Amino acid sequence: MCALPNSPPALTIDVLFGDRYVPVMITSSPTTPFAFSPATATYTPPMTPQVSTALPAMMMADKQYWTTHPTVMSLPMAKSTARAAGNVVVRPVWAHNLREEVELIESLLRRYRYAAVDTEFPGTVYRPKVPTYALTAEKKYALLKANVDELHLIQLGLTLFDAAGRLPDLGTGVQYVWEFNFREFDVRRHRHAQESIALLRSKGVDFDRTRRDGIDAAAFGPRLRKLLRGGLGDAGVITFSGAYDLAYLVKMMLGSGYKLPATPAEFESVVKAMIRKRLYDVKEMARRCPRDIDLRGGLDRVAGKLDVRRAVGEAHQAGSDSLLTCQTFIKIRERYFVGDDDLTTVAGIVAGITAC
Repeated sequence: MCALPNSPPALTIDVLFGDRYVPVMITSSPTTPFAFSPATATYTPPMTPQVSTALPAMMMADKQYWTTHPTVMSLPMAKSTARAAGNVVVRPVWAHNLREEVELIESLLRRYRYAAVDTEFPGTVYRPKVPTYALTAEKKYALLKANVDELHLIQLGLTLFDAAGRLPDLGTGVQYVWEFNFREFDVRRHRHAQESIALLRSKGVDFDRTRRDGIDAAAFGPRLRKLLRGGLGDAGVITFSGAYDLAYLVKMMLGSGYKLPATPAEFESVVKAMIRKRLYDVKEMARRCPRDIDLRGGLDRVAGKLDVRRAVGEAHQAGSDSLLTCQTFIKIRERYFVGDDDLTTVAGIVAGITAC
């Protein structure tokens, strides 16, 4: 740990640990209207963050340089990560580098015309008293609406890719995906599912930092609308079981005070109006594969059955999950939806709710 000349008492910078940026503190001191029941323990006291002591020997101390230059340093990893061919890095986006990262994304949209998205949120606080599969589409949507109306988005993962599955490398030889961090959720005040928050903590989400350095969702909404108008996902917006993902995106674009429509059909209309792109839900694509192919399950299970390995990070990290969604879409399209007509049969179907 080195002292920085003319530095403030403490500075948080994003440092690359092998394949993922993590925040490091540098100091200058030497020394569900249906039968829904609320989830249990919806409030929890602040937890003591778990800090890894496995720090790299080198650091980049200049925060401004780090946020404006995509050069990648080879630093020791705190934990090894299985990866596919190619080196992929997650670019974290905070309030301080939002403008630069959005401008960078805008510059890439003409070449990378597909967009895979994933969201992380505080779980669900309204839950049905019967298994989800027993609910009608209307009841599933009412459950979604109750949760999204009340809760706040924590992270948005974004992977840009072309028709062959190539990601932006910015001329560095390293491929990039994005992870936006939002500040609205306060674990001390807002309702949440305790197990979901514990899981996100275990995956590296620092809820103190998201509150301090996160993006204002209200300010990001117009930027997201501009990105969509500018070509984001022109060839397709890809999700995995994406009803909640789309609902949170719509809520963000229309403002935090916005309440989702009352019915699935109205929700469908709003999604079409706001996204205005062809939607592909990988879970629905898997469901429509030949009956002798068992592609049931969550994202990791479906990806594993298709021999797709996670290239960066872990499950329930928004950037990593958006990339795995992209990779799984490419593989399932290559195997089972070869022609444009085949792909058209699944366009606009959002798993678990309704046709969009």
